[in-house]
Formats: sequence, C-alpha cells, structure tokens
Amino acid sequence: MFCTPGRLLRATLALILVSPLVYSQTPTGTTRLYDPSPFNLIGTISAMTCNETDGPLAGGSITVDGMVITVPKNLLVTLPSISVAWPELFDGETPSLPLLGSVSWEATVFGNIVQGQPIAGIIYIVQESTQLLQGFITQIDYTTGHFFINGEIEAVLNDPLGQYGPVYTDYPLWTVDAQNPSITASTGFPLCIPRNSTDADCPLTNRPVDGDGFYLTTLQVTFGNPATLAPGAPDPRLMVPLVVGDYITFSGTKVPGGLLAIYSLSANLGIYTAPGTQPAYISPATATYAIQVADATLEAGETRATAFVTDPTIPVEWYAIDVDPCTGDETERDLLLVVPASAAPAGKTTFHDGIFLHAKVVAEVEAGGGGGGVTVDTGAPTREVGFRYSSGTSAGPKGLIAGQYIQPIFFFVFPELISFGANEVPNQFDMIPFLAMGSGPYEPGNYLAAPLETPTRIGQLSPWPGDILPGTTACAPLTTATASA
Repeated sequence: MFCTPGRLLRATLALILVSPLVYSQTPTGTTRLYDPSPFNLIGTISAMTCNETDGPLAGGSITVDGMVITVPKNLLVTLPSISVAWPELFDGETPSLPLLGSVSWEATVFGNIVQGQPIAGIIYIVQESTQLLQGFITQIDYTTGHFFINGEIEAVLNDPLGQYGPVYTDYPLWTVDAQNPSITASTGFPLCIPRNSTDADCPLTNRPVDGDGFYLTTLQVTFGNPATLAPGAPDPRLMVPLVVGDYITFSGTKVPGGLLAIYSLSANLGIYTAPGTQPAYISPATATYAIQVADATLEAGETRATAFVTDPTIPVEWYAIDVDPCTGDETERDLLLVVPASAAPAGKTTFHDGIFLHAKVVAEVEAGGGGGGVTVDTGAPTREVGFRYSSGTSAGPKGLIAGQYIQPIFFFVFPELISFGANEVPNQFDMIPFLAMGSGPYEPGNYLAAPLETPTRIGQLSPWPGDILPGTTACAPLTTATASA
C-alpha cells in the first residue's frame, strides 16, 4: 500500500502525539518474544569485519543501517557476476569496496535473529543496487577500452580476463561474467569493445552495415548458417563490436577517477542466429527460487525465470544444479522445457512453476495443446540454475560455451504468513542444501586469485542461523587430488 500525502501527514502527526507516551512507558510484565525470528533487509553498509584466523572460508560481521549482523563461516556472498567467500572481500582489514563511505554500498541480507543475535544466511552485495543507466555510446577509445555514454559518463568494461575487450584488472571482484555472456545484444548475442582497429576476436567487419557502409545501430538481423556463410558476411562464431551510436542499458561500479567499471551491458540490438544452427546464445533476465514447505498457515512463492535467446525455434531447458556436499560434483535436475516466443518480442522465454507466460510447454506443443499451465515440483533450492538449448551446446567465441548459461539465484522466495498477527516464521535455511550441508571443495571466485594452497571444503554455516542444527554428511578428508578432481 502506497502512502498518499494526506495519509503520510496523518501518520506523522500521530507519531508526534504519541511519542511522549511511548518514551514514558515502563514494562508491566515480561514481554514475550519468539525465537528465532526472521529478518530480510536491504540497506547501506557502514562497516565490515573478518575473522581472519578462521581460514579462507571465515566469517565476520556486516553492519547494515546500524544493524550488526553475524556473517557465518562458510557463507558465500553473491556479487553481480561471481560468488566469493567473505575473506575475499577484504584487503587486509579493509573491505574491497571502491569509494566506500562516499558512494552507497548496499547489502541484501536474509537471516534469522537467534537468541538475540542476528545471523545471516544469504548475502548479496553491490554498489547502488538500484542503479540502471541508459544512453548512447558517443565515443570509443580503442587504445584504452574506455568509452563515453551521452558524452558524459566515462566507462570501461570491468574485464580482468579480457573476455569482451581490453584487460582491466583494478577491481576484479566487480567483474563482468567471463564464463557466461554479460555484455550482449537484447537477444543474448555476445558483444565486445575492439582492442584495436584490427582485433581478430572483435572484428569491426562483424558489424552489419547499411548500403553506404555505415554501421547499423538500429538493427534487427539474423546471422547466416556458419556452414554456408558468404565471404565477408557477419559470423555468429565471433562477437559483434559495439560502435558509436549504440543505445545501451548498463550497470557498473563507480571507482576512483570518475570512471564507471561496467559489469553488465545490454545493447538495443536484435541479433538472431539462423534457425536450428550453432552457435546460438541464451541470456537470462531473471531467476527466482521459492522455498516450499508443507504448512497451511504459510503462503509459498513461485519459482520462475525469464531468458532471451537468439534462436526462438529451439526449446530451452531450465534446470537446477545440485551439488554434492563432499565432492562438489554437480548433478542437473530438469525443471522445465519451454519453446521461446516466436512473436514479438521474439526469443523471450518465460519459465514458471505453475502457469507459463509468453511461451508454451513443449509437451503441449507436441500434442497440439493450447499452452495452459502444468504443476512442476521444483525440489530443493540450488545456488545456481542453468539454461540450455535442447539441441545442445557448441564452442563460442573466446572460450564461451554457446547454447547455455549458468545463472546464480539472485532472489530466494521464503514462505510468508497468511494470517496477520501470528508469530513470524524463521527463514527456512535448513531447506537449502548448500547452506545446511555445504557444497564441496572451494575455489576462489575472484578470477585473478591464486588457487588455495590447502584444499578447503565449504561446510555448513557456522554459527547456524536457526534454532535446530541440521544434520550433515560425513565426508572423507580432502586431498589435493580430490579437491581438483
């Protein structure tokens, strides 16, 4: 419910009138508090600490809008493109958050208050979480990789491995995703900034031109079959360069020097691939996972996702990635197989655990059905989910795997009360295996970090953010061989 100005004024006056009464109250009996109780918050980070002596998976604390929250050992923090252990966020005792104190750094924290102690279960950290910028590229410097948007914002792709353009290593935690296309056209086709005017990995010749030889910036095009491409034709096996005049939507991290280090960019370009050919590309837009519990007093959320594809003729599989708590071995668990939309916006694919939007269930399409919904048992939540064409994958540019995308879950939907006034229900972290059981050997999320000298396994969160400690699996001791298997 939104506050109208009148309602807001009345609420303010009411607070003023009752404030003296509130401050003068004294308890007449024992206040009954239920324990544990949940908290889900988004706020500004003012302080962070790390228990350095607890090893590479140590915890610590985070202060968000004055609330001091315990960060358990073994908790991995989700950043815009990677997940890292808590100690990876520090340079010594200093948090590696550029311009902390002068720019808003924000955390989304799901946790429980256990015996008066707020303990986190899930943490996301990003600078200016609502930042989403748009504009035209007005200048590109091929020497530095810097480019300007609207003639004012100086930006660079935060690309420590040089996947989409010149290498930029100053702030690797806030990187682009080097393993899944994060610099793309609206359809998911990977884009790049040329490293020079003759960059073989980002050739300017791969950008379609008009009849006068000028780069097209209002673009809807289907690239040809790689097996039958004419000489000089745009090649779907290579990235497409960004050019002056492209309209882009982007997010990034403000860093010293007035520079914006971009980790996500989508250009308003409709680039498709020839039907039924490889490579073809996928780009998720959202993915949420609902925790399901058998409790009639609670309302469960919905598990759903949206993705865009360059080939709308091929079904796309959405799957969860279960992880063995001892070995880290991954097992795919199919969620839904969906045919992308063929009408505008062509390639949009929406997955839903009850009713499907902008798409049809494959089984219904094959049976000539009308695209109604089916019920799907999504099972236990996973840290990551995957999207893949039913036709499989192929080698993509610069080591990318074309035809699939691995996406972290950026929002877990916990059950909510149906009846107002009832005791709040703690967040059910015991229903999330990678928190309750662990997830196998740990590898640093930072692309530039050295491998751990001593193999370390991600275990159960400690202290546990709940009242009952879940059971765990007994694992054999890690060795260098088992950790790298």
